[in-house]
Amino acid sequence: MKLVAIDIGTTKICVLIAQPTSNNSFEIIGIGRAPSKGLARGVVVDILSAAHSIKTAVKEAELMAGCSIESAIIGISGSHINSFNSQGMISIKHKEIREHDMNQVLAVAQAVPLAEGQQILHVLPQFYTIDGHQRVQDPLGMFGMRLEVQVHMITGATGSVQNLIRCCELAGVKVQDIVLEPLASAHAVLSNDERHMGVALLDIGGGTSDFTLYQNLSMRHTKVFPYAGTLFTNDIAVVLRTTLADAERIKKDFGCVYKDYVVPGQEILVECAQGDQKMVVYEEQVHEILECRITELLLLVQKEIKQYTAVSGEMPHNGLVITGGGSLLHGMQEHAEHLLKLPVRIGKPKALHFKEFLESPMHATGYGLLVYGMKKLKEDAASSFNGSLSQKVFSRMKSWVFDFF
Repeated sequence: MKLVAIDIGTTKICVLIAQPTSNNSFEIIGIGRAPSKGLARGVVVDILSAAHSIKTAVKEAELMAGCSIESAIIGISGSHINSFNSQGMISIKHKEIREHDMNQVLAVAQAVPLAEGQQILHVLPQFYTIDGHQRVQDPLGMFGMRLEVQVHMITGATGSVQNLIRCCELAGVKVQDIVLEPLASAHAVLSNDERHMGVALLDIGGGTSDFTLYQNLSMRHTKVFPYAGTLFTNDIAVVLRTTLADAERIKKDFGCVYKDYVVPGQEILVECAQGDQKMVVYEEQVHEILECRITELLLLVQKEIKQYTAVSGEMPHNGLVITGGGSLLHGMQEHAEHLLKLPVRIGKPKALHFKEFLESPMHATGYGLLVYGMKKLKEDAASSFNGSLSQKVFSRMKSWVFDFF
């Protein structure tokens, strides 16, 4: 069995094929990349173009891996993503909390009205409460009279979800699972200690920047900002009156957001948008453009952290982790620390193979999708082999009987 992840971004498509290993890990055997066409701010705007981009990346990965793929886990983001917290509560009929009880209380928590055109993508338990006073992460096998759960609900526009699925189908790939991109990135770049003590994650992609807050190992808050790499490039192109292609080059080669790192008087030769002429600009000008937009984004992050802290009383004690292609701008860590007065680090996947390629913030989502998929495989395997067949059948029969009385 192969694990396949497809990161469908606004600027790039990345396909990773992995082979699970005997030590509950995986080995990457295929990588495919292609420029992304037909997407804007994480949303499909041209199905055929997007499907062609996905198919190109898939074929490259298949060629490298020496196999064909049928299904994949894909990431999703975009301004249509919404999130909120919800609660559920049930009575425990026979005191001991069983898997059926946990499924039932989660079903109650997600039985809430959704905005028109929205569907549930994830129901993420934050904590369970037994008899109104004892908070636990996993109540299975414990005793009590009343079980409550608080969950973090992630929803997305049904049309946007179906469009992504359709693009993959046209590329010859069946969608196995859809995962929120910042959730995948968190699996790739955050440690358990960070998620336990409290940490904020900002994934700056091509079309959107995804923000999440973690506390006690669970996702507590989610927000999608329409500020990302494509917008940074557009700003440079508009202000300097250059082409989009040259603006992208300038951003990657000279993009600096921390003033102390700017080289005074550094000249940059750029192409004019009109005609074949070239002109000279200075690194200070590029810095001013990028610093303005990055500061705007970071102040929105600061606002989200303050609002969350005011409501919950919880602080992200481990500060902010910035990942995604936008985190590669020179001086990003230093500028964020200076502005937010928080510890900041750049999040990179800890890959075991193809380190030079995969240990870049650009591939946090793709690599995280594989980690997420491997985790699901282990959970399914544990569930399948937990006890003998007769024990599982007897337990299920007891559950049926208990539910009648």
